[in-house]
Amino acid sequence: MAKNQLKKCLWILDTIYRTGGISYKDICVRWEREHGKDGMGRLSNSSFREYIDRIEDMFDINIDCIPSAGYKYRITSEHDLEGRNAGSRLLKAFAVNNILSGNSALEGRVIYEEIPSGEKHLLPILDAMRINRVIEVGYASFNRQDPRTYRVEPYAVKVHHRRWYLLARDCGKWDFRHLALDRMKEVRMLDATFTIDPEFDVDAYYDGAYGVITGMEDEYDIEDVRIKVYNDFHRVEYLRTLPLHRSQREVETSEDQAVFAYRLRPTDDFLNAVLALGGDAEVLEPAWFRDYVAEELKRMLGRYQ
Repeated sequence: MAKNQLKKCLWILDTIYRTGGISYKDICVRWEREHGKDGMGRLSNSSFREYIDRIEDMFDINIDCIPSAGYKYRITSEHDLEGRNAGSRLLKAFAVNNILSGNSALEGRVIYEEIPSGEKHLLPILDAMRINRVIEVGYASFNRQDPRTYRVEPYAVKVHHRRWYLLARDCGKWDFRHLALDRMKEVRMLDATFTIDPEFDVDAYYDGAYGVITGMEDEYDIEDVRIKVYNDFHRVEYLRTLPLHRSQREVETSEDQAVFAYRLRPTDDFLNAVLALGGDAEVLEPAWFRDYVAEELKRMLGRYQ
């Protein structure tokens, strides 16, 4: 799907969702008001129906026209977009980038973080995922000088720290690998198809992971990590409103500090997240991770001495 078509689909979905139901006539009025000068064209009835079909396929939801409600289009899925389904995640990841940034009335007034090279390869990957097609990826990793070509089965995509990652299984193998989209040189959909393992659960796969470092069960156990956070610069409030990890719980609270508990594998990506808290945080347990953070802080200090 072309970028402009995706933007239109997202705009329609967001409009239907936010209004709780809207007629085609009222959608056309809003469309003209918001996009009349953007070169996005008139929203014909046939185009509107085509976008609805694409939205339903892409986000795994149902949108129906309800005659008894004044022929309003509503989301009628059993699970809505507040849930944890793939459609919800994808909409949240794209909404600001593709809708707000394309609105002429907000041009120059909305600043967002761009994801390097994500959109270029993400759409063809999503298309391949939707119809279970194998893809061929030209990939240049940081630890190899020469690009490699992978033939993989695309299972899932995940965004972490402003990078899109593809979780894929090598053809003919059981091993999964992560491929960063910003390191992809080319993505080509092949004719070959694959069947997703019926036992695969993406949430279970990332259980205990901080980001995209997985498959390290032999080196790291899922542990209870406790971090004391000092509130000198409102760091506690920042973590309350933007948790460091989905498992975050506040287990102790006082006027000037709080203790947050996490249940995860404390891999190096989590180490970096803890270090980013600077002097506002102190790892309490486990003891080995506290020592690990302390050693890394000594190494960092050595850079300045």
